[in-house]
Formats: sequence, C-alpha cells, structure tokens
Amino acid sequence: MAVSTPNVSSDAAKYIYDATKATQTTAVANNSDMTMDDFWQLLAAQLKYQDMSNPMSNSEMMSQMTQMGSMSAMTQLSEAIASIATVTNNLSQVTLTGYSTGLLGKEVTIAITEKQKQADGSEKEVIVEEIKGVVTGVDLTGATSVYVNGKKYELSQIMAVGDVPKKEDGDKTDTDKTDNDKTDTDQ
Repeated sequence: MAVSTPNVSSDAAKYIYDATKATQTTAVANNSDMTMDDFWQLLAAQLKYQDMSNPMSNSEMMSQMTQMGSMSAMTQLSEAIASIATVTNNLSQVTLTGYSTGLLGKEVTIAITEKQKQADGSEKEVIVEEIKGVVTGVDLTGATSVYVNGKKYELSQIMAVGDVPKKEDGDKTDTDKTDNDKTDTDQ
C-alpha cells in the first residue's frame, strides 16, 4: 500500500503538515528523554514555520529557553549525584577491604549470637558463645568475612581486636567516672 502525500490547499495547512512531518522524522527513540539538541531543533522549526503576521513573542521564547536550561542543569545535577554515589560506594569498599585485610594475623574475639524471645514477646540478639582466635584469612567475595580457627565469620561478628580484658561488675568504664576520680593529668 503506497502512502500518498495529501493535497495541501492552503499555506496554513502546509505549515501544519510540514511541522508535523519534521517532528516525526527527527523523533528520538526514547520519548521520555529530550536533549538540548532536540530542543534547539524544535525551536528552529518553530521559528522557521511561525506565522509572520503573528510571530512568537520574545518573552515566550525566553521562557522556553529558561525552562530548557533549568532542565539541563537538573539533568547534570542528577548525573553528578549518581557519580558521587558510585564514588562513595567504591570508597566504602576500599575502606572495608583495608580494614578486613588489616586484621590478618591479629587476635580477635568473635561473638556467636542467637535470637531469644523476651518476657515482653520481643526478640533480642544474645551472645551465646565467644570465640578467640587469630585471623588467618579474609574473603572479599560478596559480604566481606574473616577466617578464624578455620571457620568463616562475618565482620559484624567481631566484637574485639587484640587482648581485651573482661569487664568485672565493679569495674568503672570511662563513662562511669565521676568528677571526684583523680587521674595523672588532674594532679
């Protein structure tokens, strides 16, 4: 079936037909994205085919240019934020890798926990066992984990690095000190 060009009998009809044809042949594959080049092409077509007895007003053209400039700036800002998120994620991975490999050869205390039901019906993570050992390996695939005593543990299970003395019930921590406590710097 052949497509024929309709008989265009007036200048107004020819203008509408040409404008429609021009926008259809230069349409972008993704209709939701409009680039600055698309905007300039549409503006040029609008100026080329405008009615000379009723031209586009300067304020209307400036308004369109301002809107397109704002859209362009927002697109650039969105792309910048996306790249910052990528950089932040990469930096986080580098930091995590550095931390976990820094544990190699160090003694750590691993907490084995389980969820226990409380009297009020809620669940709470409770430490059921503490395992001390030296980190002999680090697994960087997927979730970063360490090997201690031949077993794989997640980094979140490490509760101490090095030899940390157990807290006695009567021991005071830094937050428990009162103003009356004397230290070497106070004397």
